[in-house]
Amino acid sequence: MSRFKELQKDKKLMSGIYAVSLITALLILALAVRGPERSGSLIADGSGNITGIHRRSLKQSERYDLSLEINDGKETVRRDVTITLQAVSGGKRAAVKDDEDSRAAQLDAAVDNMISSIEYSRKKKIRLPASLPDGSSLRWSGIKRPPGPAIAFIPVMYVSLITLMIASAARGDRSAAEERRAIMRGLPRFCNQLYLMMNAGLILSDAFDTISSGYSECGRQLSPFERDIAELGSATEEHRISTAQVINDYAVKHDVKEMIRIAAILTENEKRGSDVITSLERESRYLWDERKAVARERGKSIDTKMSYPLGALLIVLIVITMAPAMLGM
Repeated sequence: MSRFKELQKDKKLMSGIYAVSLITALLILALAVRGPERSGSLIADGSGNITGIHRRSLKQSERYDLSLEINDGKETVRRDVTITLQAVSGGKRAAVKDDEDSRAAQLDAAVDNMISSIEYSRKKKIRLPASLPDGSSLRWSGIKRPPGPAIAFIPVMYVSLITLMIASAARGDRSAAEERRAIMRGLPRFCNQLYLMMNAGLILSDAFDTISSGYSECGRQLSPFERDIAELGSATEEHRISTAQVINDYAVKHDVKEMIRIAAILTENEKRGSDVITSLERESRYLWDERKAVARERGKSIDTKMSYPLGALLIVLIVITMAPAMLGM
């Protein structure tokens, strides 16, 4: 629940979800009310057979999905047909010519020709033919088509996009939390170095340059925080920029309250000449205490994690001990 509330506070994530939801709703609405899907009513007789179509309007195309049963006295053929009644705007499509000799081809041609004449009819109420020109009887019935692939695909895409956005936001939060933890591991040492150098008489800019150059020349592999400080020192080496402002900008960027507090102390010293030595000593002591507390908590969590493999080993030991006795029974 707390994780859900944190995601709700992410304005960028919520704006993206609202935008995707709005676009999805508009797309579904557009597919639901598009022209060909709007249709009139089917006219049925007492037996439930469709005998005609009553159009909604002559000014727009309409789609009807029907089932057609053709009986020529010898065999019965069933076909699913889609009749798309065209808007009345003048002109008529030419009839389909049939040059095939086979019965199946003749039947297909006759049905296509009949559907073509129905689709371009200028009447609002259309009577469906009861037979083909060759005398084959026709029986019409309505069918329900499943939702089109676009309608079925939209919810899947919506859920996938929302899931990806939430997962991306969660990954961003985790990486930001890892950066803050890395800064908190290196901040006590940095604050202690500032305190010692400024207590020895160095001004803030010289102390910061000394620390950053020391990190750059260090032979061991640098931590992310030490690498960032080294880069800040080299980037501001030849520029007349307030060192306290540089530290504050870095702290605000990574949202580290402890470092923001140190930057405020340094800024107050630059502007008003306040006693920075005592404040830095207090902050250094506080940060080291915080780091010790975190180390103790991580040590306790290691004990908890080790209980699972120890339990598994205990079960294996019990099985090995009891196996000979159970096999000898």
